[in-house]
Amino acid sequence: MEVRHALSSDLNAVMGVATTVFGAQRAGPVIRSHVERHHLLVADDGDELVGVVAYRTDWFQCTMVSLVCVSERYRRRGVARALVKAVEQMSPSPRLYASAEETNAVAIRMLSALGFSPSGHIDNLPQGYRELLFYKRLHP
Repeated sequence: MEVRHALSSDLNAVMGVATTVFGAQRAGPVIRSHVERHHLLVADDGDELVGVVAYRTDWFQCTMVSLVCVSERYRRRGVARALVKAVEQMSPSPRLYASAEETNAVAIRMLSALGFSPSGHIDNLPQGYRELLFYKRLHP
């Protein structure tokens, strides 16, 4: 498996993977905004794109993982871990944040396993669920 920056030729596959998490209506704007900033990494396994991570480096002068998606048949194989680790390695800030909806137990367990600690929450978002924030201090 290789983790690399997304290419324009990857965008259809990225949208396919992201749609499974966000739904078709929300995936498009999220992916487009990260493509424009070049803050989109993909994991591919030979000729198949199996995961994607979107991130920002301008979130309160910190890095924020905005989205982690892995194709269903590649889950629990270390793809999400590799994607998040790649963001950690390129983060210009020693502060890394991520979030998950309070109903997403799998994402919460994954972030905890990757060394993230709870850092707060955001209420009153359009999806109706509380968004939980997680924090990880990176070594300089």
